[in-house]
Amino acid sequence: MTQQGDIFQQLTPTTTVGVGSGAFAELCTALYERELKQLSQQEQISISLLQRRLQSVPYYVQNAARGMLESDAPYTLDVQNASWQTPQKKHLTVSATQAGKLQRWLSRSAHLGDTVPIFDLQSTIQQVRLDSIDRIDKAQQRVHCNMHGWFNFEGTCLEAGSDQLWLLRPDAANLAPAFCGHQWSHKGRIDPRTLTLREVLLATTVEF
Repeated sequence: MTQQGDIFQQLTPTTTVGVGSGAFAELCTALYERELKQLSQQEQISISLLQRRLQSVPYYVQNAARGMLESDAPYTLDVQNASWQTPQKKHLTVSATQAGKLQRWLSRSAHLGDTVPIFDLQSTIQQVRLDSIDRIDKAQQRVHCNMHGWFNFEGTCLEAGSDQLWLLRPDAANLAPAFCGHQWSHKGRIDPRTLTLREVLLATTVEF
C-alpha cells in the first residue's frame, strides 16, 4: 500500500522555550539576512507572492533558530553564521554497502516526513541536499521525496535524467555533508554552500 504524507509537514517543527537569548538572537539575525538576500535575488516573482513570503519569514526563522539550538546533531553549531561544521571528507562517494543499509531502513524503520540525505553526483559541483519522504510504496519498493521525486529502495533515482542522484540512509555520517553544506569539484573539496531555510528546518527535525 502506498503511504502519502503532507509535503509541508517538515516546515512546522515544534518550538519550546528556554534557549539562550543571545545565541537565539544571533541565529535569527543570520537566518533573516540569508533569507532576505535569497528573496531579493529571485526573478519574476509577483508582489503578492513576495508579500506572503515576507510575512511568513519571522515564523520560520524563529522556528529554525530554536530548532538549531535544541538539536542533538553531532556537529559544531556556528551561531554567528547559522550553520553546522564538521570535518569534510576528501571525496563524496556512495559505498557498495549503502544500498543494503537503505533497503533495510526503508523496510523496517522509515516514516512519512523523515528527513533524508540526497547525494548529487551528477553535476560539476557535487553536494548533499536534505529532502523529506512524502510517500512510501512498499508494494513496488519505492519511496517519493518531496523535492527529488521517486527512488527505489536501493537508493537509485527513478526520475528521467537523474541517474546520479542517490538516496541514502539518514545516519550521522551521511547527514554530515548535508548539514554542513559540504561541496566538491573535480579538484576536490571546495567552500561549503549555505543551506536554504527549508533545509535548516528539515535538519532540525532529525533525531540522532
